[in-house]
Amino acid sequence: MTDPQRCFLVTCLGAYDDSGVGTGGFVCVHEGQALILDKIDSTGLCEHGGSHYRFARGLRAIVGYDASGLRYLLKVPGARDIHDLVVSSGRFICVSTGTNEVLWIDPIGKVTRRWKAEGERDAWHLNCLCEVDGRWHIAAFGRFSTHRGWVGECSGKGFVFDLESGREVVTGLNGPHNPRFLDGTWFVCDSHASALVVQRSGEATRSIPLGGFTRGLAWDEHFLYVGVSADRKAQIPANHSAIVVLDRVTLEIAMRFEIPFPEIYEILPVSAAFSAAVAKNPAAFQIDQAEERFAALEKQVQIGWNEIAELRRRLAPLLGVEEVRGRLVQLKRRLVG
Repeated sequence: MTDPQRCFLVTCLGAYDDSGVGTGGFVCVHEGQALILDKIDSTGLCEHGGSHYRFARGLRAIVGYDASGLRYLLKVPGARDIHDLVVSSGRFICVSTGTNEVLWIDPIGKVTRRWKAEGERDAWHLNCLCEVDGRWHIAAFGRFSTHRGWVGECSGKGFVFDLESGREVVTGLNGPHNPRFLDGTWFVCDSHASALVVQRSGEATRSIPLGGFTRGLAWDEHFLYVGVSADRKAQIPANHSAIVVLDRVTLEIAMRFEIPFPEIYEILPVSAAFSAAVAKNPAAFQIDQAEERFAALEKQVQIGWNEIAELRRRLAPLLGVEEVRGRLVQLKRRLVG
């Protein structure tokens, strides 16, 4: 029997806005062993022309690598909560989930095209792209009109659709991610049902239960590689997730690789030579953490100033000017402390 792939790059989600747990990060799996490269919240992951790209959501940047290490970093400030990332015709195609859009971005960061779904902000929860016969398809949680209107309301309403025509090709899904069309068969991570959906032409749709939040899907000739994440809503979420290996014919589990973060976003098989290069010199693939720390500090400062503004609004009608000023001074001292 053919051995499963044992070398991957893996992006892992962390806490973002009001969802997720932990820091997230970037992992290289070399010969079945996971190596943490950094702890920066990350989403989309792809390969093009021998280079590997990921979206470091914690930095709002596209980061590129070759076998010698980090080679490219492009800030994408105009998007919000980018989920997926592919390269096509010399441009990055990014799913800006937080603005309900798909963006085409050139190598210097200019947005050259936009496709926008109806609804405000994260209305549809657009996420993962898939190219079929030259046409882009994308997964969505449902056709909602309000920001995060899908929360608690998306069971059975998710679908995969042709981006240009709007035609739905897989329906009745539950928070879907990672649509893939392989040999005439649709495979989709039915995330909120903790399953992988398999839809073959002329056959009844199958749902393969995998025991956790399914997101991240890769394949080779013989196997499927599915990310199975911990339940972020559990009272004590697990601190690891797994790549579950399925036989493409029988759909039975052949192997598992543990990933040392609670949530997987994407899985990208790589050559043993590439993963060996990462394992030999991981520092070459790491981003300077100073930028991440600075961004975190900026966020904390902004939260503090928002507290001050809210305190001023609430207290001003009730207290004298001097008392308000005194309380604000105390809060400012605590903030810069």
